[in-house]
Amino acid sequence: MTDNLATATGDYRPFSIVAPTDSRLGDASGKTISSLFAQTQAAATAVPNQFNTLASNFGNQYQHFNGFLMNLQSRVRSGLTLSGGLNTGKTVSDNCEIRAQIPELTVGGIVSAAGPGVNAANPWCHIDTGWLTRVTALGSYIVPKVDVLLSSTFRSDQGGQLAANYLIPTALAQAGGLAGTFANNVSPTINLVQPGTLYGDRVNELDFKLAKIFRFGGTRLNAGIEIYNALNANATLTYAQTFTLTNVSGPGAWLQPTQVMTPRFFKLTAQFDF
Repeated sequence: MTDNLATATGDYRPFSIVAPTDSRLGDASGKTISSLFAQTQAAATAVPNQFNTLASNFGNQYQHFNGFLMNLQSRVRSGLTLSGGLNTGKTVSDNCEIRAQIPELTVGGIVSAAGPGVNAANPWCHIDTGWLTRVTALGSYIVPKVDVLLSSTFRSDQGGQLAANYLIPTALAQAGGLAGTFANNVSPTINLVQPGTLYGDRVNELDFKLAKIFRFGGTRLNAGIEIYNALNANATLTYAQTFTLTNVSGPGAWLQPTQVMTPRFFKLTAQFDF
C-alpha cells in the first residue's frame, strides 16, 4: 500500500450525494453514495511523500476468485470432432478498511473553489462481479471420400460491465456535506452504479465453414466459404456511459450503443498447394 505521509486522514473531508431518482438506474436510483472526499488546501499543495508499506498495517484487504472451468473434447467417429467448454466464476474484492485509513486512494485531482479538492471517480470499496459465464463449442466433420469439411463454432460471452458516470452538481454535493463549490473548469464525476451490478447484452456468435479439397496431380486446391455471425445477432458491444437527466434518448444518451456486433458476412477462401 502507498501512503502519502504529507497528508493525514483529516485532510480529506468526506461528503456524500444522493443519486438522481431515475428508473433507468435500477437499484441505484435515489441511493446515497458516500466515500467521496474533498481535499483541504494545505493537503492539495503539500509536496507528496509516498511511503510503501504492507496493507495489513492499515487493515484487511482481499481479492477472492471462485470459479469452475471445464473443457471437453471427443472424437465420436472417424473425421468427426466435437469440443466445448464452460468457464464461470466470480471475483469479490474489498479494501474498505484500507481506504478508511488512506482516503487519498479514492481520489483524483479535482479543483474546488475553496481550494484544490478531490472526487472519487469510483467510490466503491467492495466489489462483487457476480457469476460471469462463458460457453464455447466447436464441431468439425470431414466427409469421407469427397474431402469436404463441415465445421461450426459457437461462443457465448458475458456482456461488458456498465457504468453511469455522473457529473456532480455543486448543490447536490453541498447538500451532502461538501464545503465550498466546484470550480467552473473541472468536471467532478462519479459512477452511480456499483461495479458488478449492471452488464450489457450477452454476446452470442455462431460461425460456419464449408470447404472442399480439389486435387490436380501433384497440386491441391482447398476452397471454401465461411459464414460469420450466421444468426445475424446484433448485441451491443460498447455503450455510452455518461449519465444525464436531460438526454434520455438519441445520440449520446446513457447506454446508447456505440458499437454493435459485425453483421452476418461471408468470406470466400482458397489455398493452392504445389
